[in-house]
Amino acid sequence: MEYCDSVDRLNRILVRGHRIIQNELLKLGVDDLVPSHGAVLEHLQARGLPQPVTELVTALRRPKSSITKATDCLENGGYVFKKPNPGDGRSYLVGLTPSGVEVLELFRKAHAVLEKKLFGSIPEEEVAACIQTLAEMEANLK
Repeated sequence: MEYCDSVDRLNRILVRGHRIIQNELLKLGVDDLVPSHGAVLEHLQARGLPQPVTELVTALRRPKSSITKATDCLENGGYVFKKPNPGDGRSYLVGLTPSGVEVLELFRKAHAVLEKKLFGSIPEEEVAACIQTLAEMEANLK
């Protein structure tokens, strides 16, 4: 098979996308978070209740060390709180604070700017097909 730069291309899209989100967050006054924190906030919002770190690891498919680092940063900024897990004394639960809910809306605005740029000239049906293809590619790597 001939060389294909698909992985390099995906990486460039990811790096540029993160840069756009970071710049949009800065414009909105958020200078203490990074793009990957948005997924943690989104998951906590969707679940509605504080979640164990292990749930975040599983749901977001990221290493425990990455989730721990993200939740520590989010806690330091006042966007999440941590409390002992009554069901497991060795772990803790992570939940959104009111500031976390507010900053999540800013993440959503930043993502909307990115998606508009990313999919700008592409017809809706092709966007849907692209998203489906990306999901299949991800599944192929499991």
